[in-house]
Amino acid sequence: MEEKKVKTNDASGRGSVGGYKVAFPARQHGYTEEEIQAVGNVMRNAECQTQGSFLEAFEKDFEAFTGANHAFAVDNCTNALRLAAILCGLKPSDEVIIPAYTFCASAIPFGMTGAKIVWADIDKNTWVVDPKDIQRKITSRTKALVVVHLLGMPVDMDAVMSIAGKHNIRVVEDCAQAIDARINGRHVGTFGDFGCFSFHGAKTMSTLGEGGILTVKSDKDALLVPGLRHNGVRGIEGERERYWVPAMSTVDIDMDGVWPNNFCLGEAQCAVGSVLLKSVKGYTDEIIAQNMKIRELLSDTPEISFNTIPQGYRHVMHQYVMHFDGSAFGKNRNDLMDILVNEFKIRCIVQYYPLYRFPLFQKLGAGGHDCPVLDEWWDNSFSFPMWCGMPDETLEYLAASVKSAIGMLKGE
Repeated sequence: MEEKKVKTNDASGRGSVGGYKVAFPARQHGYTEEEIQAVGNVMRNAECQTQGSFLEAFEKDFEAFTGANHAFAVDNCTNALRLAAILCGLKPSDEVIIPAYTFCASAIPFGMTGAKIVWADIDKNTWVVDPKDIQRKITSRTKALVVVHLLGMPVDMDAVMSIAGKHNIRVVEDCAQAIDARINGRHVGTFGDFGCFSFHGAKTMSTLGEGGILTVKSDKDALLVPGLRHNGVRGIEGERERYWVPAMSTVDIDMDGVWPNNFCLGEAQCAVGSVLLKSVKGYTDEIIAQNMKIRELLSDTPEISFNTIPQGYRHVMHQYVMHFDGSAFGKNRNDLMDILVNEFKIRCIVQYYPLYRFPLFQKLGAGGHDCPVLDEWWDNSFSFPMWCGMPDETLEYLAASVKSAIGMLKGE
Protein backbone atom coordinates (compact mmCIF):
# COMPACT_ATOMS: atom_id res chain seq x y z
CA MET A 1 0.00 0.00 0.00
CA GLU A 2 1.35 3.42 -0.92
CA GLU A 3 2.20 5.53 2.12
CA LYS A 4 0.16 8.49 0.83
CA LYS A 5 -2.99 6.37 1.06
CA VAL A 6 -2.48 5.52 4.72
CA LYS A 7 -4.60 7.60 7.07
CA THR A 8 -2.61 8.40 10.19
CA ASN A 9 -4.95 10.80 12.02
CA ASP A 10 -7.61 8.16 12.51
CA ALA A 11 -9.99 9.32 15.24
CA SER A 12 -12.97 7.68 13.52
CA GLY A 13 -11.42 4.24 13.02
CA ARG A 14 -12.14 4.54 9.29
CA GLY A 15 -9.59 4.94 6.56
CA SER A 16 -6.79 2.98 4.92
CA VAL A 17 -4.66 1.88 7.85
CA GLY A 18 -1.83 -0.54 7.17
CA GLY A 19 -1.43 -3.99 8.69
CA TYR A 20 -5.03 -5.26 8.52
CA LYS A 21 -6.51 -8.11 6.52
CA VAL A 22 -9.93 -6.43 6.68
CA ALA A 23 -9.66 -2.64 7.11
CA PHE A 24 -12.45 -0.13 7.74
CA PRO A 25 -12.64 2.07 4.61
CA ALA A 26 -13.40 5.75 4.89
CA ARG A 27 -16.19 5.58 2.33
CA GLN A 28 -18.71 2.94 1.38
CA HIS A 29 -18.28 2.96 -2.40
CA GLY A 30 -16.71 4.89 -5.25
CA TYR A 31 -18.31 7.19 -7.81
CA THR A 32 -19.62 6.10 -11.20
CA GLU A 33 -18.65 7.78 -14.46
CA GLU A 34 -22.11 9.38 -14.64
CA GLU A 35 -21.58 10.93 -11.21
CA ILE A 36 -18.09 12.14 -12.12
CA GLN A 37 -19.39 13.63 -15.36
CA ALA A 38 -22.11 15.49 -13.45
CA VAL A 39 -19.42 17.33 -11.50
CA GLY A 40 -17.43 18.07 -14.65
CA ASN A 41 -20.54 19.45 -16.30
CA VAL A 42 -20.98 21.99 -13.50
CA MET A 43 -17.32 22.97 -13.71
CA ARG A 44 -17.55 23.49 -17.45
CA ASN A 45 -21.03 24.83 -18.02
CA ALA A 46 -22.80 26.06 -14.86
CA GLU A 47 -23.54 29.77 -14.90
CA CYS A 48 -22.87 29.97 -11.16
CA GLN A 49 -21.17 27.68 -8.66
CA THR A 50 -23.67 28.12 -5.82
CA GLN A 51 -27.36 28.95 -5.29
CA GLY A 52 -28.26 28.01 -8.85
CA SER A 53 -30.33 25.61 -10.93
CA PHE A 54 -28.57 22.47 -9.67
CA LEU A 55 -29.48 23.36 -6.07
CA GLU A 56 -33.11 23.80 -7.06
CA ALA A 57 -33.12 20.51 -8.99
CA PHE A 58 -31.48 18.56 -6.15
CA GLU A 59 -33.99 19.83 -3.63
CA LYS A 60 -36.90 18.88 -5.89
CA ASP A 61 -35.36 15.46 -6.56
CA PHE A 62 -34.95 14.86 -2.83
CA GLU A 63 -38.55 15.85 -2.16
CA ALA A 64 -39.64 13.33 -4.79
CA PHE A 65 -37.39 10.58 -3.39
CA THR A 66 -38.49 10.96 0.23
CA GLY A 67 -41.97 12.43 -0.07
CA ALA A 68 -40.93 15.44 2.03
CA ASN A 69 -42.99 18.62 1.77
CA HIS A 70 -39.88 20.83 1.53
CA ALA A 71 -36.16 20.05 1.19
CA PHE A 72 -33.26 22.49 1.58
CA ALA A 73 -29.69 21.50 0.68
CA VAL A 74 -27.06 22.56 3.22
CA ASP A 75 -23.34 22.13 3.66
CA ASN A 76 -23.62 19.31 6.24
CA CYS A 77 -26.08 17.54 8.49
CA THR A 78 -24.81 19.31 11.61
CA ASN A 79 -25.99 22.59 10.14
CA ALA A 80 -29.28 21.01 9.10
CA LEU A 81 -29.68 20.13 12.79
CA ARG A 82 -28.62 23.64 13.75
CA LEU A 83 -31.31 25.12 11.50
CA ALA A 84 -33.84 22.74 13.04
CA ALA A 85 -32.78 23.82 16.53
CA ILE A 86 -33.20 27.47 15.56
CA LEU A 87 -36.63 26.82 14.03
CA CYS A 88 -37.71 25.04 17.22
CA GLY A 89 -37.21 28.38 19.01
CA LEU A 90 -35.34 26.81 21.91
CA LYS A 91 -34.30 29.05 24.81
CA PRO A 92 -32.19 28.49 27.95
CA SER A 93 -35.36 27.97 29.97
CA ASP A 94 -36.38 25.02 27.76
CA GLU A 95 -35.52 21.32 27.75
CA VAL A 96 -34.81 19.14 24.73
CA ILE A 97 -34.81 15.33 24.88
CA ILE A 98 -32.03 13.70 22.85
CA PRO A 99 -30.87 10.07 22.60
CA ALA A 100 -27.66 9.45 24.53
CA TYR A 101 -26.57 6.82 21.99
CA THR A 102 -25.67 8.73 18.83
CA PHE A 103 -22.93 10.83 17.24
CA CYS A 104 -22.16 14.07 19.08
CA ALA A 105 -23.52 16.23 16.24
CA SER A 106 -27.05 15.08 17.10
CA ALA A 107 -26.83 17.05 20.33
CA ILE A 108 -24.35 19.92 19.90
CA PRO A 109 -26.61 22.22 17.82
CA PHE A 110 -29.32 21.95 20.48
CA GLY A 111 -26.89 22.52 23.30
CA MET A 112 -25.78 25.70 21.52
CA THR A 113 -29.25 27.17 22.08
CA GLY A 114 -28.70 27.07 25.85
CA ALA A 115 -31.58 24.64 26.37
CA LYS A 116 -31.07 21.86 28.88
CA ILE A 117 -30.29 18.48 27.30
CA VAL A 118 -32.17 15.52 28.78
CA TRP A 119 -30.70 12.19 27.68
CA ALA A 120 -33.07 9.45 26.51
CA ASP A 121 -32.34 5.74 26.79
CA ILE A 122 -32.36 3.14 24.02
CA ASP A 123 -34.85 0.35 23.38
CA LYS A 124 -33.24 -2.94 24.39
CA ASN A 125 -34.28 -4.63 21.14
CA THR A 126 -33.88 -2.04 18.38
CA TRP A 127 -30.98 -0.09 19.98
CA VAL A 128 -32.50 3.26 18.98
CA VAL A 129 -34.28 5.72 21.25
CA ASP A 130 -37.12 4.26 23.34
CA PRO A 131 -40.39 6.25 23.06
CA LYS A 132 -41.41 5.01 26.50
CA ASP A 133 -38.31 6.61 27.99
CA ILE A 134 -39.04 9.83 26.09
CA GLN A 135 -42.51 9.87 27.64
CA ARG A 136 -40.99 9.28 31.09
CA LYS A 137 -38.70 12.30 30.77
CA ILE A 138 -41.10 14.92 29.44
CA THR A 139 -41.69 17.88 31.76
CA SER A 140 -43.51 21.19 31.45
CA ARG A 141 -40.25 22.64 30.09
CA THR A 142 -39.82 20.12 27.26
CA LYS A 143 -40.05 21.96 23.95
CA ALA A 144 -38.45 19.57 21.45
CA LEU A 145 -37.60 15.91 20.90
CA VAL A 146 -34.67 14.75 18.79
CA VAL A 147 -34.99 11.19 17.52
CA VAL A 148 -32.05 9.56 15.74
CA HIS A 149 -32.53 6.77 13.22
CA LEU A 150 -29.11 5.51 14.25
CA LEU A 151 -27.31 2.87 12.18
CA GLY A 152 -30.13 3.17 9.64
CA MET A 153 -32.74 1.74 12.04
CA PRO A 154 -36.00 3.72 12.08
CA VAL A 155 -37.33 4.84 15.44
CA ASP A 156 -40.96 4.00 16.27
CA MET A 157 -42.30 7.25 14.83
CA ASP A 158 -45.97 6.45 15.39
CA ALA A 159 -45.28 6.32 19.12
CA VAL A 160 -43.05 9.40 19.04
CA MET A 161 -45.54 11.52 17.12
CA SER A 162 -48.36 10.43 19.42
CA ILE A 163 -46.34 11.58 22.45
CA ALA A 164 -45.35 14.86 20.77
CA GLY A 165 -48.92 15.59 19.75
CA LYS A 166 -50.22 15.15 23.30
CA HIS A 167 -47.63 17.55 24.68
CA ASN A 168 -47.40 20.02 21.76
CA ILE A 169 -43.68 19.32 21.31
CA ARG A 170 -41.64 19.80 18.13
CA VAL A 171 -39.94 16.71 16.66
CA VAL A 172 -36.59 16.69 14.87
CA GLU A 173 -35.56 13.50 13.04
CA ASP A 174 -31.82 12.95 12.70
CA CYS A 175 -31.62 10.84 9.54
CA ALA A 176 -27.87 11.23 9.03
CA GLN A 177 -27.40 7.46 8.66
CA ALA A 178 -30.84 6.63 7.32
CA ILE A 179 -31.18 7.63 3.68
CA ASP A 180 -33.76 5.21 2.19
CA ALA A 181 -34.86 3.94 5.63
CA ARG A 182 -38.65 3.59 5.78
CA ILE A 183 -41.53 2.57 8.00
CA ASN A 184 -44.26 0.77 6.06
CA GLY A 185 -43.04 2.50 2.91
CA ARG A 186 -42.85 6.01 4.38
CA HIS A 187 -39.40 7.60 4.40
CA VAL A 188 -37.89 8.70 7.69
CA GLY A 189 -37.55 12.46 7.93
CA THR A 190 -41.16 13.00 6.88
CA PHE A 191 -42.86 12.18 10.19
CA GLY A 192 -41.60 14.99 12.41
CA ASP A 193 -41.43 18.74 11.94
CA PHE A 194 -37.89 18.50 10.55
CA GLY A 195 -35.63 15.85 9.06
CA CYS A 196 -31.85 16.16 8.85
CA PHE A 197 -29.81 14.10 6.37
CA SER A 198 -26.07 13.68 5.88
CA PHE A 199 -24.05 13.13 2.72
CA HIS A 200 -20.70 12.88 4.52
CA GLY A 201 -18.07 10.70 2.91
CA ALA A 202 -18.78 7.75 5.23
CA LYS A 203 -22.48 7.64 4.31
CA THR A 204 -24.22 5.48 1.73
CA MET A 205 -24.69 8.60 -0.41
CA SER A 206 -21.97 11.27 -0.35
CA THR A 207 -21.90 14.59 -2.18
CA LEU A 208 -18.11 14.78 -2.48
CA GLY A 209 -17.36 14.30 1.20
CA GLU A 210 -19.76 16.78 2.79
CA GLY A 211 -23.36 17.85 2.34
CA GLY A 212 -26.79 17.62 3.91
CA ILE A 213 -30.51 18.23 3.55
CA LEU A 214 -33.06 19.75 5.91
CA THR A 215 -36.62 18.57 5.28
CA VAL A 216 -39.42 20.72 6.62
CA LYS A 217 -43.05 19.76 7.11
CA SER A 218 -44.86 23.11 7.43
CA ASP A 219 -45.02 25.83 4.79
CA LYS A 220 -44.61 28.46 7.51
CA ASP A 221 -41.30 27.01 8.72
CA ALA A 222 -40.10 26.52 5.15
CA LEU A 223 -40.43 30.24 4.40
CA LEU A 224 -37.81 30.98 7.06
CA VAL A 225 -35.10 28.62 5.84
CA PRO A 226 -33.64 30.39 2.75
CA GLY A 227 -32.74 33.54 4.68
CA LEU A 228 -31.40 31.66 7.72
CA ARG A 229 -29.33 29.49 5.38
CA HIS A 230 -27.87 32.34 3.35
CA ASN A 231 -26.99 35.28 5.59
CA GLY A 232 -30.45 36.83 5.48
CA VAL A 233 -29.91 37.76 1.83
CA ARG A 234 -32.95 38.16 -0.40
CA GLY A 235 -34.13 40.21 -3.36
CA ILE A 236 -35.69 43.65 -2.96
CA GLU A 237 -39.41 43.47 -3.55
CA GLY A 238 -41.29 45.77 -5.90
CA GLU A 239 -40.42 47.70 -9.05
CA ARG A 240 -37.32 49.91 -9.03
CA GLU A 241 -36.43 52.73 -11.38
CA ARG A 242 -32.82 51.56 -11.35
CA TYR A 243 -32.12 47.88 -10.59
CA TRP A 244 -28.98 48.76 -8.66
CA VAL A 245 -30.57 51.25 -6.24
CA PRO A 246 -30.04 51.03 -3.32
CA ALA A 247 -28.18 47.73 -4.02
CA MET A 248 -28.67 44.44 -5.83
CA SER A 249 -30.20 42.77 -2.76
CA THR A 250 -31.09 43.40 0.82
CA VAL A 251 -30.26 41.64 4.09
CA ASP A 252 -33.09 41.18 6.57
CA ILE A 253 -34.11 39.16 9.60
CA ASP A 254 -36.23 36.00 9.43
CA MET A 255 -36.71 35.30 13.14
CA ASP A 256 -36.63 37.91 15.88
CA GLY A 257 -33.31 37.93 17.66
CA VAL A 258 -31.75 35.24 15.43
CA TRP A 259 -28.65 35.95 13.36
CA PRO A 260 -28.55 34.12 10.00
CA ASN A 261 -25.51 32.23 8.72
CA ASN A 262 -24.11 30.62 5.56
CA PHE A 263 -24.99 26.94 5.33
CA CYS A 264 -25.14 26.73 1.53
CA LEU A 265 -24.18 23.72 -0.62
CA GLY A 266 -22.28 24.19 -3.90
CA GLU A 267 -23.70 23.45 -7.34
CA ALA A 268 -21.28 20.60 -8.11
CA GLN A 269 -22.33 18.78 -4.92
CA CYS A 270 -26.00 19.31 -5.74
CA ALA A 271 -25.48 17.99 -9.26
CA VAL A 272 -23.85 14.79 -8.07
CA GLY A 273 -26.54 14.47 -5.41
CA SER A 274 -29.29 14.35 -8.03
CA VAL A 275 -27.46 11.59 -9.87
CA LEU A 276 -26.73 9.63 -6.66
CA LEU A 277 -30.42 9.57 -5.75
CA LYS A 278 -30.98 7.33 -8.76
CA SER A 279 -28.73 4.60 -7.35
CA VAL A 280 -28.97 4.99 -3.57
CA LYS A 281 -31.69 2.34 -3.21
CA GLY A 282 -29.50 -0.16 -5.03
CA TYR A 283 -26.64 0.60 -2.67
CA THR A 284 -28.83 0.21 0.42
CA ASP A 285 -30.27 -3.04 -0.94
CA GLU A 286 -26.74 -4.40 -1.30
CA ILE A 287 -25.69 -3.29 2.19
CA ILE A 288 -28.84 -4.83 3.70
CA ALA A 289 -28.11 -8.12 1.91
CA GLN A 290 -24.55 -8.13 3.24
CA ASN A 291 -25.71 -7.52 6.80
CA MET A 292 -28.30 -10.28 6.56
CA LYS A 293 -25.54 -12.60 5.36
CA ILE A 294 -23.45 -11.72 8.45
CA ARG A 295 -26.46 -12.36 10.68
CA GLU A 296 -27.08 -15.72 9.01
CA LEU A 297 -23.44 -16.78 9.32
CA LEU A 298 -23.47 -15.95 13.05
CA SER A 299 -26.96 -17.25 13.79
CA ASP A 300 -25.46 -20.31 15.52
CA THR A 301 -23.29 -18.15 17.78
CA PRO A 302 -25.35 -17.33 20.89
CA GLU A 303 -22.74 -14.97 22.29
CA ILE A 304 -23.34 -12.54 19.38
CA SER A 305 -26.64 -10.71 18.96
CA PHE A 306 -28.02 -8.07 16.60
CA ASN A 307 -30.82 -5.56 16.88
CA THR A 308 -34.39 -6.64 16.17
CA ILE A 309 -36.02 -5.24 13.01
CA PRO A 310 -39.76 -4.60 13.49
CA GLN A 311 -42.19 -5.72 10.82
CA GLY A 312 -42.52 -3.16 8.03
CA TYR A 313 -39.26 -1.35 8.89
CA ARG A 314 -36.59 -0.88 6.22
CA HIS A 315 -33.39 -0.91 8.28
CA VAL A 316 -30.63 0.27 5.95
CA MET A 317 -27.86 -0.92 8.28
CA HIS A 318 -25.38 1.90 8.21
CA GLN A 319 -22.88 -0.05 10.35
CA TYR A 320 -22.54 -3.74 11.28
CA VAL A 321 -22.94 -3.23 15.01
CA MET A 322 -23.34 -6.29 17.23
CA HIS A 323 -23.33 -7.18 20.90
CA PHE A 324 -21.09 -9.72 22.60
CA ASP A 325 -22.08 -11.59 25.76
CA GLY A 326 -19.14 -13.47 27.24
CA SER A 327 -20.36 -13.31 30.81
CA ALA A 328 -20.75 -17.10 31.01
CA PHE A 329 -16.96 -17.47 30.71
CA GLY A 330 -15.85 -14.16 32.24
CA LYS A 331 -14.92 -12.30 29.05
CA ASN A 332 -16.00 -8.99 27.58
CA ARG A 333 -16.02 -7.04 24.33
CA ASN A 334 -12.43 -5.89 24.72
CA ASP A 335 -11.20 -9.45 25.15
CA LEU A 336 -12.95 -10.45 21.93
CA MET A 337 -11.69 -7.42 20.00
CA ASP A 338 -8.12 -8.04 21.17
CA ILE A 339 -8.17 -11.33 19.31
CA LEU A 340 -10.06 -10.07 16.25
CA VAL A 341 -7.71 -7.10 15.85
CA ASN A 342 -4.38 -8.69 16.75
CA GLU A 343 -4.78 -12.31 15.67
CA PHE A 344 -7.19 -12.07 12.73
CA LYS A 345 -6.21 -8.55 11.61
CA ILE A 346 -9.78 -7.24 11.45
CA ARG A 347 -10.05 -3.52 12.12
CA CYS A 348 -13.15 -3.65 14.33
CA ILE A 349 -14.11 -0.38 15.97
CA VAL A 350 -16.26 0.95 18.80
CA GLN A 351 -18.54 3.85 17.95
CA TYR A 352 -20.97 6.27 19.53
CA TYR A 353 -19.80 6.41 23.12
CA PRO A 354 -22.78 7.42 25.31
CA LEU A 355 -22.70 11.19 24.98
CA TYR A 356 -22.97 11.85 28.70
CA ARG A 357 -19.60 10.12 29.16
CA PHE A 358 -17.74 12.59 26.91
CA PRO A 359 -15.78 15.46 28.53
CA LEU A 360 -17.48 17.96 26.21
CA PHE A 361 -20.95 17.32 27.56
CA GLN A 362 -19.80 16.86 31.14
CA LYS A 363 -17.95 20.18 31.11
CA LEU A 364 -20.96 21.95 29.58
CA GLY A 365 -23.35 20.67 32.24
CA ALA A 366 -24.90 17.75 30.34
CA GLY A 367 -23.26 14.85 32.17
CA GLY A 368 -26.30 13.86 34.21
CA HIS A 369 -28.19 10.86 32.89
CA ASP A 370 -30.65 8.07 33.64
CA CYS A 371 -30.11 5.50 30.89
CA PRO A 372 -29.80 2.04 32.48
CA VAL A 373 -30.39 0.08 29.26
CA LEU A 374 -27.63 1.91 27.39
CA ASP A 375 -25.24 1.68 30.34
CA GLU A 376 -25.69 -2.09 30.50
CA TRP A 377 -25.62 -2.72 26.76
CA TRP A 378 -23.03 -0.35 25.31
CA ASP A 379 -19.84 -1.64 26.90
CA ASN A 380 -20.08 -4.91 25.00
CA SER A 381 -21.03 -3.56 21.56
CA PHE A 382 -18.66 -3.22 18.59
CA SER A 383 -18.66 -2.81 14.81
CA PHE A 384 -17.34 -4.91 11.96
CA PRO A 385 -15.71 -3.18 8.98
CA MET A 386 -18.27 -2.59 6.25
CA TRP A 387 -18.61 -1.15 2.76
CA CYS A 388 -20.94 -1.62 -0.17
CA GLY A 389 -19.84 -4.56 -2.28
CA MET A 390 -18.04 -6.67 0.34
CA PRO A 391 -17.15 -10.05 -1.22
CA ASP A 392 -18.77 -13.17 0.23
CA GLU A 393 -15.36 -14.50 1.20
CA THR A 394 -14.74 -11.38 3.33
CA LEU A 395 -18.10 -11.77 5.07
CA GLU A 396 -17.35 -15.45 5.67
CA TYR A 397 -13.89 -14.59 7.03
CA LEU A 398 -15.38 -12.07 9.47
CA ALA A 399 -17.92 -14.55 10.79
CA ALA A 400 -15.45 -17.42 11.00
CA SER A 401 -12.98 -15.20 12.85
CA VAL A 402 -15.58 -14.26 15.46
CA LYS A 403 -16.42 -17.91 16.03
CA SER A 404 -12.76 -18.83 16.34
CA ALA A 405 -12.05 -15.92 18.68
CA ILE A 406 -14.95 -16.91 20.96
CA GLY A 407 -13.66 -20.46 20.99
CA MET A 408 -10.24 -19.19 22.04
CA LEU A 409 -11.81 -17.15 24.85
CA LYS A 410 -13.61 -20.26 26.05
CA GLY A 411 -10.35 -22.20 26.00
CA GLU A 412 -11.58 -24.60 23.33
